[in-house]
Formats: sequence, structure tokens, C-alpha cells
Amino acid sequence: MHAQLASWIAAARKIVVFTGAGISTESGIPDFRSPGGVWSQSQPVFFEEFLRSSSARDEYWRQKSITHREFASAHPNLGHRVLADWERRGLIRGVITQNIDGLHQQAGSQAVLELHGTAREVACLG
Repeated sequence: MHAQLASWIAAARKIVVFTGAGISTESGIPDFRSPGGVWSQSQPVFFEEFLRSSSARDEYWRQKSITHREFASAHPNLGHRVLADWERRGLIRGVITQNIDGLHQQAGSQAVLELHGTAREVACLG
């Protein structure tokens, strides 16, 4: 299987890699949906709830304080570093990720599209 993947990469001209929680679990970042994941311990707070309810905002920021600590102590792993190296060498065009942890960028990837946003920065809504 590895030889087949290597030959596909060598023959391809434009590769984009899609990643999800699995790439970051090795770095100590929990996933959201598995048993023991983030959503097994608390429910997501949706944007409309956040705007409407002070208790929803309290819950959102409680959850964020936990994930920010986990993200702050996490470091890119071999998977993140390999993808950054492949981008530098021109083997891939970039990474599209469901992750919000910023580990692809910490590893050196430049062309990263974060489908669910990022936890690396916070913007005031007004």
C-alpha cells in the first residue's frame, strides 16, 4: 500500500491533503466525537445560542478554556511535519483540515484551509 501511495504522489501534479482529528490525537489533542472525546463531556454551543443566552456564553468560554490549555501544550507530530515538508518540496499544494488546533501551521505548512475556523485567535463580536 505504501508503494502504491508513493507512486500516486510521484505521478500527481496537484495534490491537496485533507486531515481531521486523527492527525492531531498523537499530539495530545482529543477528538470531538469518539467515546471520551470533547462532545462526550459537554455539548457544543451553537452561534445562535451564544448570542441569545448568557449561560450559553459561560458554557462556551468554559469549554474554550479547557481546549486552549490543551492546544497550548500540544506540538506538531510527525504527520504534521511530513505534510509541511511535502509542501516545501512542492509535492502537495496544501492542506484542508477540519482541525482548529493550528498544528499544521506550527509545523510549517503555509497553505492551510481550516474548515471549522481556528482556536489560535479570538475575535470580538461587538
